[in-house]
Amino acid sequence: MAVSIKMPRAARKELETLGENIRVARLRRKLTAEIVAQRAGTTRQTIAKIESGNPAVKIGTYVAVLQALGLLKGWGDIDDPVGEQMALDDLPQRARLKNG
Repeated sequence: MAVSIKMPRAARKELETLGENIRVARLRRKLTAEIVAQRAGTTRQTIAKIESGNPAVKIGTYVAVLQALGLLKGWGDIDDPVGEQMALDDLPQRARLKNG
């Protein structure tokens, strides 16, 4: 039974880009989908779903595939310029010394 996941277009596009990048990395390493699947503890069919950016695949499986390809380091780093700017905007304009 196929699982249909509703998600914003931008998110789906990013997942498709991730899948394509995983496919390219696999091919550069001259690895078959079967070998990557074995290393990641999944199936060749799931590798095909990942490479197409299927949102129904568990994030843990994406991570296992990245590790199987040697691409896991730094994957969880999130660049958050909006959050950083919000934190800066929330800083006081000047600091006051406390009399102790």
